Amino acid sequence: MGILANICSKLKAFFGQHQGLPEAVADRALKDCRWLAVDFEFSCMDTKTAKFMSAGWIEGTSTGIDLESGYYRLIRAKGDLAQSPIIHGLTPRDIARGFHVKELFEQIMQFSDSHIWVLHNAQLDMVMLKQLSIRLEMPLPTIVCVDTMQLALYQLHKTMSVIPTGAATLGACRERLELAPALAHNALSDAMATLELWLAQMHILDATGKTTLQELKSTGAIKVFARPVP
Repeated sequence: MGILANICSKLKAFFGQHQGLPEAVADRALKDCRWLAVDFEFSCMDTKTAKFMSAGWIEGTSTGIDLESGYYRLIRAKGDLAQSPIIHGLTPRDIARGFHVKELFEQIMQFSDSHIWVLHNAQLDMVMLKQLSIRLEMPLPTIVCVDTMQLALYQLHKTMSVIPTGAATLGACRERLELAPALAHNALSDAMATLELWLAQMHILDATGKTTLQELKSTGAIKVFARPVP
């Protein structure tokens, strides 16, 4: 058992995901959290070769979204960009004039302690961010995330044994909660759409206004990532 636990610990460290919530936020009520919805656009979905193409984020609380906090940047990239320029509507000139990815990393890390991050499929984005931290030789601080896709899957499993293909996409999740269609393939628009989805999910899940992050963890939607420098 000790050997198995050691192996699991090493795997979690490699992927940058840990089980325990930091004590400072574990008992914090959802209604008291500050949220940062984050979305990255990549050149492909293969984490070994994907490049950051753009980044978008926006802040909010349980009472609403701070529209003035919206952030969007194109990220400079070279080499094979696969179909990303076509999918995201970007030109080679746009990409060449983008910001250096280090600036993106430094700016978003300012929110690591102050906000709970909200992502749709957090594993992909956070593994990419962890790999970026390795390339830049910079630590990835402890970041607590709410994964709206995982929360949707948790809720779907309550009513069906087999989840239909595509049922957990951002668009499908928004449609089930009767949210308006959102513009896709733009990092800021997707971040906004994710935050709207989360606020709707939270309203349903936390009718009393007393649910804490620790209590939400049982749904599988709370994820904690970090990559401390040895």
